[in-house]
Amino acid sequence: MVDRASLTSRRAILGLAVVGLTAVAVVGFFSYSAQSEITTYNIDADRVAIHGYDTVAYFTEGKPLAGKAEFEHEWRDARWQFASAGNRDLFTANPERYAPKYGGYCAGGLATGEYADIDPEAWTIVDGKLYLNKTKELRVVWRKSPESHIAYGDYNWENNRAKLRNNL
Repeated sequence: MVDRASLTSRRAILGLAVVGLTAVAVVGFFSYSAQSEITTYNIDADRVAIHGYDTVAYFTEGKPLAGKAEFEHEWRDARWQFASAGNRDLFTANPERYAPKYGGYCAGGLATGEYADIDPEAWTIVDGKLYLNKTKELRVVWRKSPESHIAYGDYNWENNRAKLRNNL
């Protein structure tokens, strides 16, 4: 059993204050560090965007295709890879048309206030824009109400980026 007097002593209170302040500082440091690592585009350690998938292929082929390093284009500090020189050239001519929304982060995650990675196989095109999701299961949910997910995702992407949770 703990003596109540020992819990309220000056030494005990100071000790708890030091522990509490240290915990706050550590949590703050890691929260800041995690947030500062978020890039504009969903890239890997080699700066390859969207897991190396060809963002143009979703539009031209109607399916995801893995890109190749030989057909690469650098845009906005990311390396975009394509399945063919033709797709690379289409992207180079108009990257805004083909780049995925929300920097290639999960559209469902952005709608709920977080950065999340994607499965390049979980995708949807709405009004000529490519949206990627974390999983195929999440894509099913997202597709039930794309308009509301897009509205929330747009708001968070445009106004709330610094406050989004990092779930990468």
